[in-house]
Amino acid sequence: MLIRRRHGADQVQVVPARHRGDLGIEAFTHDGCAFQCYAAQEPISVLERYHKQRDKLTRDLAKLEYRQEKFLRLLGNVRIDRYLFMVPFFDSYELVQHASDKAQEYRAKNLPHLHETFRIVVVDEDAYADVREEILQRPRTLIEVADKTEDDVKTWIAANEQAVRTADGKLRSLVANDPQRLSVLESLIMQYIKGENALDAMRRKYPDNWELTTRYKNNKEQLLILQYPSDSLEFGSLAHIAKEIESELARDVPALDAPLRSALSWAAIADWIMRCPLSFPSVAC
Repeated sequence: MLIRRRHGADQVQVVPARHRGDLGIEAFTHDGCAFQCYAAQEPISVLERYHKQRDKLTRDLAKLEYRQEKFLRLLGNVRIDRYLFMVPFFDSYELVQHASDKAQEYRAKNLPHLHETFRIVVVDEDAYADVREEILQRPRTLIEVADKTEDDVKTWIAANEQAVRTADGKLRSLVANDPQRLSVLESLIMQYIKGENALDAMRRKYPDNWELTTRYKNNKEQLLILQYPSDSLEFGSLAHIAKEIESELARDVPALDAPLRSALSWAAIADWIMRCPLSFPSVAC
């Protein structure tokens, strides 16, 4: 997505590797850029990372020569001028030196599909910071919000008795009918589990968006007592607060899609009810 946004989707040709082997590049552009992507298995030391990145670059560059005929057919009239070695991050200047040495070596080979000014550039995600922000802010399905069963809710209730008692005590002042209050409580817990699971998955897969979401939630919690004093809250206020959170998340974390924003909103409300930041008339925590 970074490459397509920077160079234009109609200028980028992806190179699949599943059929008859890998040519060592993931994509190329019609104006002479080739892209090789690599991520070492982390965590490792700075020295190990350098060795793995260096060796990967060396191995795949060799394919430019011994698979020359395949490259000529693949590229057509394109001659590779810039070979971009894309890594999550690098922290050794020796990798840049190695890339420079290799570029000189391959220029000397006079391969027909390489430009006479052939050079290798080591880049990370920050080299695409401008288009990265556009992509991160594009609403899309980051995390599928998975449904939970009644058994999941019962298991959670059994393991979190204190939180359930706190929530039940608050809801008692709003919903006197026991069966109805239990239904509301179970629905809130269902939303809480769904939202927390989605948030945990976001932390692992999309830490930037997770950080923005968590920061928003913490700030909102600090303002709750000012925005919603306990003597002004009614049961219908919960839906209003949820809509408000959804709207503010859309503004502060625009990469989140509507189902995820909804799940996170109700999960936050359930969390605040169980932990006491959100209270109701005549209910002391």
